[in-house]
Amino acid sequence: MTEIKPIRLALKDASVLNPPEDTPLSARFSKLAEAVNLAYRERFSAGGNLGANDAIALVAAVSEFIDVSERLDFEYGTDGALPLEDAGEAADEALRASTELDAWLDRFDLITYRSELHAVILGIGIWSMRHELPLQTTEAIVNALATRSNEAQSKQETAAAYALMQGFIVHLAPQLKADLERSNPERPWRMLNLNFAITAIRSGDAALMRYAFDTLNAHLPDERAGFYEEACTVAMQPGFPLGTRALIEAEHAKWARLH
Repeated sequence: MTEIKPIRLALKDASVLNPPEDTPLSARFSKLAEAVNLAYRERFSAGGNLGANDAIALVAAVSEFIDVSERLDFEYGTDGALPLEDAGEAADEALRASTELDAWLDRFDLITYRSELHAVILGIGIWSMRHELPLQTTEAIVNALATRSNEAQSKQETAAAYALMQGFIVHLAPQLKADLERSNPERPWRMLNLNFAITAIRSGDAALMRYAFDTLNAHLPDERAGFYEEACTVAMQPGFPLGTRALIEAEHAKWARLH
């Protein structure tokens, strides 16, 4: 299983809002695809390398899915169920290809394109959400959401990452809420709910924190006491917002008494 990346439990001080981009998914991915294809030609121009063909095939798979998704949106609309049985499987395949393509970015020294790849991954996930499609390949989405939260440079961007996490928690609950892999600390359901609570703390918004804490408490009852104990340790650091600390301490006191 792909390693799920946790997010850091810390607030950022930056306050400059970078407006969200309206660039279509196909345009964003084309930049990455062009860079991968160019790197392939530079590295393997003398006869080629069978392994490198994997990268080209992955790019083609994701690009094909994006083209198909845009045609489906044009024909059936951008929201609502699709009259196609394999649409969810196609989205999962694109997510798997995107996950494998991530490793090629390191190999080709293209890590600056990782944000583009994560935007594409989230775009595939959001497309699936809008069309009510179940997803099995959730690790890539959880990692992309964690990165989005980590890289947020303002309260507004943090709140936007929070909103995405909230939407995906609801959408993925039918597949993941049973939480059958409790022996795996990096399972997507666990990391998504923990990262949701951490992102809420970063936002500094009391309402967002209360909702995320309630969600965590309900979905991960075995984790809540340990989470708030760790959060309290961080909250005691100098400069930590007093209102945020008070909310964390209240949750810690509540659940510590029960363990």
